[in-house]
Amino acid sequence: MPSPAPLTVQPIHFTSDYAIWREFYLKLGLHPTTANDPMVTILAADSGQLMLAEVPADHRLDGVRLVEFTVPDVDAHAEALEKAGTAAPRVQLAHRDQSNIALDLPQGRVHIGQHLTTAGATLFDPAGLNIGALLYCPTEMVAAGAQQLAPYGLSPRIASDNGGWTDLTGNGVLAFHDSELHTVSNDAPNQPVVQVFGETGDVVGLASDLEDRGQEATVIDESYGRSLRVTQPDDQQLYINETMDDLYGYHRLNA
Repeated sequence: MPSPAPLTVQPIHFTSDYAIWREFYLKLGLHPTTANDPMVTILAADSGQLMLAEVPADHRLDGVRLVEFTVPDVDAHAEALEKAGTAAPRVQLAHRDQSNIALDLPQGRVHIGQHLTTAGATLFDPAGLNIGALLYCPTEMVAAGAQQLAPYGLSPRIASDNGGWTDLTGNGVLAFHDSELHTVSNDAPNQPVVQVFGETGDVVGLASDLEDRGQEATVIDESYGRSLRVTQPDDQQLYINETMDDLYGYHRLNA
């Protein structure tokens, strides 16, 4: 029985300041791809992709980040899911030529669509820069969301002992973290709002690279390990976590 292909995690960042944010993500270490037009660009990390979508300044999605997932072949992915006993309902989205797989998590609806580029569609590797999405939601939804998403092509990896964090890897990384849930409607109702975030095995080395590119970044030593805080064009902080070695207060799900 074929297994579903690993999902590529693709946060979608809607913005009216397209050029400014594109420059920021390029300084962060993402790369241009062939999936590029005047209003939508897909930028690739070593693992994971980011879609940057331009909207007018008065658009309701201006500044919003959502998440979707991509696979090499949606039809083959749906077939593999259904053979494994996992539902794969199909829907048509306005920004996609082909139909997508719809997945209703406790946090809201997410979609699995066709790759627009293979760049960044490689498995998570701490030696590189991995991009992904951080989804805030109530504690009782954290583990439930990860468990429901996992059969579709992501691997649960680490969870906190208190239930407030669970992450999964594939091509890129996705994490659920306890906090307030926000949703918006875009092609479908109640899509969860996320933050773009990243992970690498060496945040100190990445911080040095960012400084060389003129990008402000600070390494912070947290109880769970070190993280890199990168100042964004909106003056908010983008988090890039260092891959965990010390699991005090956490446990592995993929042991």
